[in-house]
Amino acid sequence: MNEPLSAIVIPPPLLIHIYAYSLSIMTVSGDLHGKIALVTGGGRGIGLAITRALAQAGATVIITYTAKDPTAVATAISQEFGVPVHVYYCPGEKSEVVNLVFEQASAEVGEVDLVIANAGVGLWRETIDMTDGRRQIVTQALTTPVELATLMHTNLFAPIYLARAAVRYWLGLPATVQGDISGIVNMSPQFQMAYNASKAGLTMASKVSMSYRLWLTRQSLAGEWAKYGITVNSVSPGYVKTDLIANPPPGEGAEWVAKWGAMTPVGRFADASEVGDMVAFMASGRASSFMTGHDIVMDGGYTTY
Repeated sequence: MNEPLSAIVIPPPLLIHIYAYSLSIMTVSGDLHGKIALVTGGGRGIGLAITRALAQAGATVIITYTAKDPTAVATAISQEFGVPVHVYYCPGEKSEVVNLVFEQASAEVGEVDLVIANAGVGLWRETIDMTDGRRQIVTQALTTPVELATLMHTNLFAPIYLARAAVRYWLGLPATVQGDISGIVNMSPQFQMAYNASKAGLTMASKVSMSYRLWLTRQSLAGEWAKYGITVNSVSPGYVKTDLIANPPPGEGAEWVAKWGAMTPVGRFADASEVGDMVAFMASGRASSFMTGHDIVMDGGYTTY
């Protein structure tokens, strides 16, 4: 590897972007022609917006999924932007499966340059009502009785499994790695303790230990992988117009959606395409080649309160 790797992380989904090649050409959203990107959960929501942004920038995209098959979506994106878009089934809760799928995709599609682990789930329950066991997730709605262990495996462990698999694979090859997206930690009290903890853990895993955050681990990805020429950064979106915002869960869901909108100074929710464009921009070597352990907050001013 002659050029630095780079890693980006993002919160509602979390993004870890790791790559071995600095891109020499960059527009506002980045020029990714000739690059191969892997996006977990890239067939819906913010992940879909990321897939579209990367494809528009010229990248070949690999979408992984666990529930709804996004083949039709992948075909449409491929036809729209004239780049290959591939689909692989990959439940991210088991590291051996993540390793196998990454190796298979690399062998069949080509050396993956960018890995964005975007897949995640939410949990809207009081802490005392949560159980410890794992349960199959059948919907993305916040009212789904997702068990604590499943949420942690999906939001925290799976992105780490992916980043680790990518780095292990690419350290032996002259190529690029990129990887994951996590959710912004809520600034006001909500019934999302486990969700916030899982996302905070993933965000912190991407950062280097700093004096103002003494509790950050020294063996964070940014600090640990810098010696390999890998930079690790994160992008933290605020509230984004996804299915959850358009169709809030029953009960207090609609009330919270209204509160989120009122607490965003710019007066609106983010469009998923804005997050996708930021990811594509950060995928450029010129955008992040000397930046590591940093978090890009694009929340419409939400955290200024």
